[in-house]
Amino acid sequence: MINFSHVTFGKNLIDLTYQDIAEYFQEYHIESNNIEFKAFSAEYGNYNRNFRGIIRAICGLLNSDGGMVIWGAPLGVNDDETGEKKFKGDLAPVPEYKEKDVIISKVSDSISPLPIGINVQILRHTDNKNLYIFEVQPSPYKPHQYENIYLVRLDGQTKPAPHYFIEALFRRITFPNIEGYIKFNKFGLLQNPSRYYIDITILLFNFSRLQNEENVIYRLSTTIGFFVSQSQAQEPYNYTAIEPLLHYGTPMMNNQRIMFNPAQAQQRNFNAAVTLSIGGKKSPVKTSDYSLNLQGIDLDNSGNTSNLVTSYTENELLSDKQDRLGTTRENTLLAILGRNP
Repeated sequence: MINFSHVTFGKNLIDLTYQDIAEYFQEYHIESNNIEFKAFSAEYGNYNRNFRGIIRAICGLLNSDGGMVIWGAPLGVNDDETGEKKFKGDLAPVPEYKEKDVIISKVSDSISPLPIGINVQILRHTDNKNLYIFEVQPSPYKPHQYENIYLVRLDGQTKPAPHYFIEALFRRITFPNIEGYIKFNKFGLLQNPSRYYIDITILLFNFSRLQNEENVIYRLSTTIGFFVSQSQAQEPYNYTAIEPLLHYGTPMMNNQRIMFNPAQAQQRNFNAAVTLSIGGKKSPVKTSDYSLNLQGIDLDNSGNTSNLVTSYTENELLSDKQDRLGTTRENTLLAILGRNP
C-alpha cells in the first residue's frame, strides 16, 4: 500500500489535524494525477450534490494510480499566465458532519464493482467546519464505474476514460503515464548571417511509480526555422530522438536551439508553432502544442520568455486531438495516398 498522506503531508492519515491542512494551503498547490482538491460551495448545490463530485474523484483514482481527495480545500483560482488552477488560502470546509461508516458505505454503494482500499479521516474544527481527507489505493478490481461512467485521472483531472483505457483495464493491461513539456529558456540575435535563435529544453517525465517505459520516442517540430542539431536546414523542420528507458520521477532533458532569419518571421506574420509528440513501447502518443509570437522577442531581456508563448495545450492524447480536429480514418488515408474523395 502507498502512504499517500505521508508523501503529501509528511504524516499518516490518522495523524492529520485540521491545522495541518490549513497550513498546507498557505502556499499555492496544484492538482495532479494523485491528488484532487474539492471545496464545499453552495454553487455546487447541497451536501449530496457536492458529495457526488467526491465519489467521482474517488472512482477516477481507483481506476488510476490511487491518491488523495481533500474535501474542504480552498476554491481554485485560474492562473492568468498558465491557465492552471491553483489552490491557496482560506479553506472551504463542509458544513455537515457524517460518520466514517456512513461516508464509506455511501461511496461503496455508489461505485461498481465494490471498491476496496478507501480510507477517510474526518477533521473537525467546529460543528459546521469539517474536512474529509480520502486516501485511495489503486484498485486490483478495476475498471470501476460511477453513474454508468468509467472515470480515470488524466492530466491532473478526473475525466471519462478513453475507450482504449477501458479496454486495457479489462484486459489488465496498464500503460505508463509519460508526459512531455517544452521549456522556453532564452532567445537572441546572431550576426553573420543574421539569425534569431530560441533555446529550449525538452523534458520527458514518467509519472507511473511502478512502471518504467521503454523506447520512448519523441519528435519536435517547428513551423519556422530549423533545429541546429539537424543535418540540413530544410523542411520538414523536425527533430526525432529515442530514450531507451524512462524511470519514475527524474525527467530526461534535451536542450535544442531553433534558428530562423528575420525574413522567415516576417513571411509568417511573426507567428510560429512548436509541437512535441511523445510515445513509448506501451504508452499511447501524446502531443504538446505551443503557439509563439515572435514579435514578443525583447533582445534587451533575452531571458524573459513570458511574452513569447501566447497559448499552449500540453499532453493531449493524439486520439483526442484528432477527434477535436475532425480527423478520420478516411480523410487520413486520402491525404496520405493522394486520392480524391
